[in-house]
Amino acid sequence: MYEAILDDYVLFLRYEKKLSENSVQAYVRDVRQFIDWLDAEGIGLLEVDKIVARSYIYHLNVHQKLSKTSLSRKNSSITGFYNYLLETDQLQTNPFLLVHSPKKEKVLPKAVQEVDMAHFFEAIYSKHDPLSQRDQVLFELLYGSGLRVSELVALDARDVQNKSHLQVIGKGNKARIVPLSEKSQEILGQYLAPDGGRAALQDKHADADKDALLLNHLGKRLTRRGVIYLIDKYVAQGAMAYHVSPHSFRHSFATHLLDHGADLKMIQELLGHSSLSTTQIYTKISSKRLRDLYNQGHPRA
Repeated sequence: MYEAILDDYVLFLRYEKKLSENSVQAYVRDVRQFIDWLDAEGIGLLEVDKIVARSYIYHLNVHQKLSKTSLSRKNSSITGFYNYLLETDQLQTNPFLLVHSPKKEKVLPKAVQEVDMAHFFEAIYSKHDPLSQRDQVLFELLYGSGLRVSELVALDARDVQNKSHLQVIGKGNKARIVPLSEKSQEILGQYLAPDGGRAALQDKHADADKDALLLNHLGKRLTRRGVIYLIDKYVAQGAMAYHVSPHSFRHSFATHLLDHGADLKMIQELLGHSSLSTTQIYTKISSKRLRDLYNQGHPRA
């Protein structure tokens, strides 16, 4: 019934908004679903007011039982479609601008279980060549100091202070001092030694980076993409049974500290969070883990 309008909208999304084909299809799918609902209700596309708009969101929520994330996406898709109709003078107001988008559910960070983390580190310490030594430093800093991957790859060798602390530049260009674990200190000492892994990687290339702490196989500063590649490589080799992201190590750092009784304020300082409320999400992770263990272990759970 509205195929001509939808065809024009597809062209608008593709060539004016320059969206990917997957995004275009997702938007159009949401709009078609809405139009089908309108047809079933006997309501015209251009007759929709804020009451009808709210009724549709209610329908998706109650009858289709969509998650808040899905509700938010569909609401956004249809709002965008009505904005298009508004811009092309096919109606006077956008009824969905008066409908509050449902707040998305907060997805808790995924922390790696301690036993899996131990297995992972066993695997990365199985070799001792320069690149393996670099990887050991990399993952000790991600997990042992809770660094963001952007902070990690930006480190210079001079940021290692007395082999016991790191100076880290975090979000908002804020500097903080991060303590190093004993294992991090040990492997950093080996890696930064005159005959260590970093020197070996530099010696192979005349134009090697003289400042960067972590170097790739070409002697250049390791990148975020390089870190993701290394994680995927180790997972593929069986070091871990499931995929993790660089941020999973940071989440695990905070969660495991909290599990072992660390103070939340201290964790905030270590992570470089400006607000304690950001750090408090880890209390929810630990609470969920506690509930899971209770449900598994208590006979009357």
